[in-house]
Amino acid sequence: MPDTLVRILLVEDNPGDARLIRELLRDAGSLRCEVVHEQRLSGARERCAAGGVDVVLLDLSLPDAHGLQTVAECLRFAPTLPIVVLTGLDDESVAVQAVQAGAQDYLVKGQVESTLLVRSIRYAMERKRLDLERQQMLAREREVRSVAEAAVRARDEVLRVVSHDLGNSLSAVKIHAVVLGRVLEQRGEPLEGEVETRLTAIRDLVGQMHRLRQDLLDIASIEAGQLSVEPRPQDPRGLIEAAVQTIRDRVEEKGIRLEVEVAPGTPAVLADRDRLLQVLGNLLGNATKFTPEGGRISVTARGAGAEVHIQVEDSGVGIPAEHLPHIFDRFWRLRSGNPGGTGLGLAIARGIVEAHGGTLGARSTPGEGTTLSLTLPAHVEPRPATPS
Repeated sequence: MPDTLVRILLVEDNPGDARLIRELLRDAGSLRCEVVHEQRLSGARERCAAGGVDVVLLDLSLPDAHGLQTVAECLRFAPTLPIVVLTGLDDESVAVQAVQAGAQDYLVKGQVESTLLVRSIRYAMERKRLDLERQQMLAREREVRSVAEAAVRARDEVLRVVSHDLGNSLSAVKIHAVVLGRVLEQRGEPLEGEVETRLTAIRDLVGQMHRLRQDLLDIASIEAGQLSVEPRPQDPRGLIEAAVQTIRDRVEEKGIRLEVEVAPGTPAVLADRDRLLQVLGNLLGNATKFTPEGGRISVTARGAGAEVHIQVEDSGVGIPAEHLPHIFDRFWRLRSGNPGGTGLGLAIARGIVEAHGGTLGARSTPGEGTTLSLTLPAHVEPRPATPS
């Protein structure tokens, strides 16, 4: 700073005060500066418009402006310049208001000496520089956010259109497969062998595509904060038993021991039934997939104050510690070597739980198993009004 020429605009209508400020700056010696003097705010406006000003020393009592209005007017025509207020009024509240209005510092004329004045000018210039950088960063951030939001809206619109058309096409494929099977039966051609295999494959693929389509819609809704949930009081035992039925055949096929325990007194959970079944189905499906034959899966539920805690624990292969933080990321496969799935299931599950105001977490020990824990708000019965 000592080697840099600082161009100072002094806005002061009192010639004696203006002369004193010049002498203080000259006596300081540590600030190489050039001072131009204006007695009116209108003259300051013209000086700033012409350029060549680094900092403004501004009196609050001028012939054409008075009080904090002076700061506001100066900022209108010189928004990028640092302003140091110089006034004879020693009032702390006015000083605070001046800084809040946009000035970088506030000095009382009778209390100013050379070192303090130079320090104030330097600090004001640095504060203004940092403030302008912050404003530029915020503007860039807003611009980037605006572009990103526009891209998300465009993506969602494309997804909506494609999903609608894809849904119609998949439904048509399924209907054609059903009609084809009926036509063959009417012709007396039994649905067996390769024909039956092909028709079954078509129906299975249509089901997989429908699930993928719905997963993409769900993840887009979650990211946009627009996932629709309709929480109502639900019996935790009934929900768990309904979810367990979806994996019952596969569990029995693998000889997995399935345990369900709902603690006595567990309150109803406040949840969207279909959405919570979607979550439990995903957690149980993963547990079944990665638990070896003869293993164990347990589902437990208990109340904890205003919450209900549900856990799905398996005795499967577990998840390495370095992978555990990523299992809820989009498109991340739950276990290495998993050939199926889109990597959206757990991301959607967490999004659904959070849309209910709950949490979903995991802990795991490789070779011993994994536990997925979800917490949801309990349904609290309103207390009857007390007679007055």
